[in-house]
Amino acid sequence: MRIDGIDQEDADIDWFATDSSGYILHVASGGGILPESVAASQEVLLELHQYFLTLPELEVAEVVNGTEEASSYQSFARYARRGLFSFEKTRLHERADTRYHLVARPLRPLLVAELPKNIAQLLSRTLLPGTVSEQTTLDSATIL
Repeated sequence: MRIDGIDQEDADIDWFATDSSGYILHVASGGGILPESVAASQEVLLELHQYFLTLPELEVAEVVNGTEEASSYQSFARYARRGLFSFEKTRLHERADTRYHLVARPLRPLLVAELPKNIAQLLSRTLLPGTVSEQTTLDSATIL
């Protein structure tokens, strides 16, 4: 089932993408518009969310924006400790604003090639041009 515009605006939805180098990113929508590839299927989003949250935490994450003491940091760090680059919306609940910033990065990034084929295939629906390892900001409007 598709995630409609009202649900996108009313919720902080965790979604996932990969980049051209095979790195994986987690993005907290903060009430913003989701890329169409993400909004197209609530079921795919839930499957990816469940998969990444069941991975073991590997090591500490590097704080990029904020402090480890901030309670909101922990939600981003849990993804970074599992190997994902974790971004949050820069201007929360500004529906049309598509800008995000990096909050936490993994010390050892997880690669798409390490995932089960079915998860890699679902994740490959949402692609960030370029490589996330060189970015501290992103614009979700550029995501395919």
